[in-house]
Amino acid sequence: MEWPAAKFSEMTEKIGISLAASVIGITASAVCADTLNWQMNSLLHPNLFGESGRIFASAVMAESGGSLSIAVADQMVLDVDAFEALRIGLVDAVWGSPGHHYRENPSLMFFGGFPFGPEQAELNKWMSEGGQDILNEIYAEHGLRSIVCGALPMETGGWMRAPVTTLTDLDGLSMRSFGYGAATLEALGVITYTLAARDIRPAFETGVIAAAEFAMPSIDAELELWDLAPHLYMPGWQQPATSLEVLMAETTWLSLSTGKKQALEAGCEAVRNWTQTVAVARQAEAIAQFQEHGVMLRQWPEPVLSELREAWIEIIAREAEMDPTLARAWGTYQASIGN
Repeated sequence: MEWPAAKFSEMTEKIGISLAASVIGITASAVCADTLNWQMNSLLHPNLFGESGRIFASAVMAESGGSLSIAVADQMVLDVDAFEALRIGLVDAVWGSPGHHYRENPSLMFFGGFPFGPEQAELNKWMSEGGQDILNEIYAEHGLRSIVCGALPMETGGWMRAPVTTLTDLDGLSMRSFGYGAATLEALGVITYTLAARDIRPAFETGVIAAAEFAMPSIDAELELWDLAPHLYMPGWQQPATSLEVLMAETTWLSLSTGKKQALEAGCEAVRNWTQTVAVARQAEAIAQFQEHGVMLRQWPEPVLSELREAWIEIIAREAEMDPTLARAWGTYQASIGN
C-alpha cells in the first residue's frame, strides 16, 4: 500500500522538527555547561586602578567568546580575607597585587614591587624569566595560583612640608610610608606611620606627620595634599612599579580548558597594554594638575638617593639570608636585569 504523499510529508516534517529540537537542546545544554560565570573580587580602588580589573574581565569575555564571564566586585572581600574567600569558593578570583597578601607570607611583598626595583617593562621581563614561577611556588603552599598581568606606573616619592636637601632632613622626620620603603626610610632615621588613605590628610592637619608617600600621582591627587605638603619629590624610588595579578585557587586553574586559560592570558595582555599607555598618560595629567595648585616638583638629592639605595641593599640582603625563597627571587631579578 502506498502512503499518500501528504502523509509522508507530514511525518518527515514532524521527525525533522523533533530532531532539530533535540539538536538545539543538546547544543544549548553543551554551551551552558561550558560557560563559566566568575565572581572576581578587586582589592584596588574602584574609581582609579580598580579599572584595570574591568579591562581584564572585558578582554577575557571577548577572547573566550563569552564562555568565561567575570563579574568584578569592588572590595567585597578585604585583602586580609582574600585567601580564605578563595578557599571556600566565596569568590572565584581576586584582582590586586601580591603585596596585598604580605600577612600570609612576607615574601609576597617583594613581588608587588620594591625599592629601586623594576619599572613596568623590567617587571614584566623579570616575571617571564623566573619571577612568576617562584611567586606561584609561594602561592602553591596555600593552594592558589597567580597570573601577573603587568604593572602600574611609578609612585610619587613623597609629599613634604619642607624641602629635603641633606640626610639630616630625614633624621627624625615623621612620614607616612609602608612596607620595604618604610623599612628603608627607618634605616636613615625616619619615623614611619602606616596609615590608610583616609587618615593621611588628618595626620598632616594634626601634626602627626610632616611627610607622606602613598601611591602614584593619579591616586595621590584624590588626597589633595598640595596645601599641606607643597614639596613633591620624585622619583618614587620606594615603588618604581606595582604588579597586578589575578589570583585563583589551584583547582580552579587546573579545571580550565586550554581555551579559557588562553583567554585569561589575553586579558592580562590587554591590561599590560593599558598600563603602559593610558595609565602612564594619566600620571602626566595628574602632575600637571599638581603644578596648577602650586606644587613644587623636586628631585631627590643624589647623595640622599645613594644612601637610601645602600640601606635597601642591606635590608634585602638580610631578609634574603633568612628566607631562601626570597633569596631565589632576588637572584632571578638580578639575573634578569643583568647584575
